[in-house]
Amino acid sequence: ARGEARMDQELVALLKRGDDESQVKGAEMLSVFLSKASFPSKSVQALREVLTEEPLQRIFASLSRRLVSLSSSEESHVRTSVSSLLHLLQSEEVRDAVLSVPDASLVALCKDLISGLSSTVQRASVEVAITAVSVFGCVCQNEKARQLMLRHSDTEPIFEAIPRLVAEIDCDSANACGVTPSVAYLTQYPSAQRRVLASGRSGKLLSGLSRLMRSGDAKTASDAAEAIGNLTYGEGGRYQVLADQGLEGVVEGLCAVLEGPEDLAGTAAWATGNLCRDDKWCLQMLDRPKWVRDVVVGASRLLASADPRTVTDSASLLALVCGSAKGRDVVLQQDEAGDTVARLVANIWSPDARVSAAAALAVSRVRGAEGGEKMVEKEEER
Repeated sequence: ARGEARMDQELVALLKRGDDESQVKGAEMLSVFLSKASFPSKSVQALREVLTEEPLQRIFASLSRRLVSLSSSEESHVRTSVSSLLHLLQSEEVRDAVLSVPDASLVALCKDLISGLSSTVQRASVEVAITAVSVFGCVCQNEKARQLMLRHSDTEPIFEAIPRLVAEIDCDSANACGVTPSVAYLTQYPSAQRRVLASGRSGKLLSGLSRLMRSGDAKTASDAAEAIGNLTYGEGGRYQVLADQGLEGVVEGLCAVLEGPEDLAGTAAWATGNLCRDDKWCLQMLDRPKWVRDVVVGASRLLASADPRTVTDSASLLALVCGSAKGRDVVLQQDEAGDTVARLVANIWSPDARVSAAAALAVSRVRGAEGGEKMVEKEEER
């Protein structure tokens, strides 16, 4: 590993040259080098230490052009090129060095990348196409590049491919671990949401995310829940999700994540809360005892979390469920009602303003239930 971290001197010398022939050869050699490295991230860090911004930008451009020039029969070369781009761009330092250029230069720099990634997601294997989506997600972590990528019409094949790839992958595979963080990241932006949900794509996307929320990898499941939360945060996306035939799978998937590790289950509480902002839907769900129990037990458990955001999202979810008289009564009928109220009352005194406000709202609604006032007063006296 130490030898890999010290970049091959011949390769470094080649990458520093500015002529076209050296750039092409350097891109090819770098792709092979990173594909064989035991720790590619260390090799990329070593590369950053010996190269300035300009050579890094040339490498990026050369790898992008190489991706465009390769045919579908050259998948092994496509794989190494797109993987090299991913290794480079996963380094925040390298990513910023490459993409921090004037707007006009950024457009030129990303032209071949957009073409190469769009071609790759259409013709390559699922594994390679997923790597291409991950590269796209990494580029979008740079603000200026994200603005360009999300509005550029030539990136449409990428947005068209995302629902298909999410629906096709094995939820317990390495591919799942690779694509869900990118989908979770991209779907926080309204323009990306509209494009992945456009033209009847929502069914495949939601079906895939529902399966991913049942992944044996808790992080993958949580990332899928985060994507659902992003999609349902706004009224338009929420309407699409609630109207989809696969809604049942989404709801069951969120409940599964809600039962998972505390440090990741908060995303499911947040996403479920977003769905519950539709009063009519939430009221209908109160007629389903298992859903009510899963939500109350899951949210109550998370009220004891040390993470303020997790507690806020859980208290907010309970406040939404208790937004109707029926909801308040159903929540207090649960065996865990005493513990739930106790934790809500305790969180009113949290030093975090968001936690305190969410808990106070939930408690104020619990008071309106039959027996709720006495239950709250009992906890306040402790």
